[in-house]
Amino acid sequence: MVRRRKAKEQEAVGDGLPGVSLSDPGTPSRRMLMNVLDSEQMRVALAGPEGLEELYIERADNGFAHGNVYKGKVENIEPTLQAAFVDIGGEKNGFLHVSDVIPPFGGYDGVLKRRKRKEKKPEGRPTIGDMLYKGQEVLVQITREQLAHKGPSLTTYISLPGRYLVLMPSVAKRGVSKKITNERERQNLKAVLDQLEPPRDMGFIIRTAGMGRGREELQKDLQCLTRLWDAIRERAKKDRPPVALYRESELVVRAIRDFVDDDVDEIVIDGETAFAQAHGFLDAFMPEFTNRLFLYREAIPIFDRYGVEEAIGRTFDRSVRLHSGGEIVIEQTEALVAIDVNTSRFRKGDSTRETILAINKEAAVEVARQLRLRDLGGLVMIDFIDMKGAQDRKAVEDAFRQAIRRDRARTAVLPISQLGVMEMTRQRVRQSVKKTLYSPCPCCDGTGIRKSLDILGLEILRKTRAFMDDRDSGSLAVRVHPDVALPLANAKRAALAAMEVERGVSVSLMADPSVAYGEVGFTWMEEQYGS
Repeated sequence: MVRRRKAKEQEAVGDGLPGVSLSDPGTPSRRMLMNVLDSEQMRVALAGPEGLEELYIERADNGFAHGNVYKGKVENIEPTLQAAFVDIGGEKNGFLHVSDVIPPFGGYDGVLKRRKRKEKKPEGRPTIGDMLYKGQEVLVQITREQLAHKGPSLTTYISLPGRYLVLMPSVAKRGVSKKITNERERQNLKAVLDQLEPPRDMGFIIRTAGMGRGREELQKDLQCLTRLWDAIRERAKKDRPPVALYRESELVVRAIRDFVDDDVDEIVIDGETAFAQAHGFLDAFMPEFTNRLFLYREAIPIFDRYGVEEAIGRTFDRSVRLHSGGEIVIEQTEALVAIDVNTSRFRKGDSTRETILAINKEAAVEVARQLRLRDLGGLVMIDFIDMKGAQDRKAVEDAFRQAIRRDRARTAVLPISQLGVMEMTRQRVRQSVKKTLYSPCPCCDGTGIRKSLDILGLEILRKTRAFMDDRDSGSLAVRVHPDVALPLANAKRAALAAMEVERGVSVSLMADPSVAYGEVGFTWMEEQYGS
């Protein structure tokens, strides 16, 4: 595929940029696609040789997003939870645990107004009541967005990400991202950071994107972050809580800032405004990537043209077929994700041991990809096929740990147990992609199953008898879902006739679309018509 370099050519992608599928051999090593034409929702997809790798979806009304900074007010102190609930202007108050409060009283003295308090020196860490009081102003940042009935989680340890650095105004600490494992590189970066002479009362971390960057680039990023923090502090002094002091950049800029590296060969955007926004950001902070930015103008939607829409549809299947014929099954609950690995049609290898080891290693890589793609978080239990040898379990662990290194979310992985189960946790900062796009089925309430017609028919008969109570006359209309009415009338005709004779009540089955599957409604006809 011919790569375009000139700016005037980049503005006419529809005239020359081929629309290849994700599996096409001509696909570059990695491509970022941005679908921003619909103002209500923005979508960013990262695709590579193996297909869709990561997917990010954001609604326009997501005002309380991860990373936003607020000046809030403590609404309630809960000593039993060792936490405070903070009003940041949202539907639900934010949850602030004692471990996320800067001692002794929340930090940012000179910025926030608070009543004078005599500093205590209790043994051990202070309690939430020692640190905060009801009505106190606090400076907080969202670490996890609102999930279902839970409000957002907050911290007073604010961090502001730049392209190459992360500023931590409340912690005087300098360091390098843990994902940079080369010790020599780490030492070089620390030396460069010291040469920048950052403010002594602030902390800075060099991100992975900072590797190989010169002093001038890091200095520019540092100056931008310090100016941003100064602006936040000035607003915090003037504005009354609850108020947003800083909102994370829109998904377009944030995706480029956080995800674009040397592996990304193309950034393709289908909206002119977002294209200009991205071009401005790249010009200012990442000029070496401007020749990789393209504007998509074709009539075919960008995700359809590149095969992403079809890949998204497959993303939420309960089972995922592996290339060799094996299978993983994913079940998501409120606080736990269970993943089961099956051999299915897999037959590679000359022995049972080789077969099991091969499918477990392939499944380990695919599980790591699915966790990223579906943005699954919380506690994750992976049930690999049982392996008797410790050496085989270690090989699967190594394959998984290597694959999970690409994950930007914080993870903690335990060794595989003798039962073949691996336990891990993955940082959860927002709703999973599935819960963002789908709502529970009203028929099965999200369980994926519903009662069989014969069992449902028996339950309706029992409810009908109970509803009649002591009545010995009248006409009763039994309203059920249309899918239930005809099978029930045929299968339970004799039982209904016997009930009519026994009670002296006329029973009529009625198909009512407004009645949910599995439910039943009753109406006495004389009450309905007034006779």
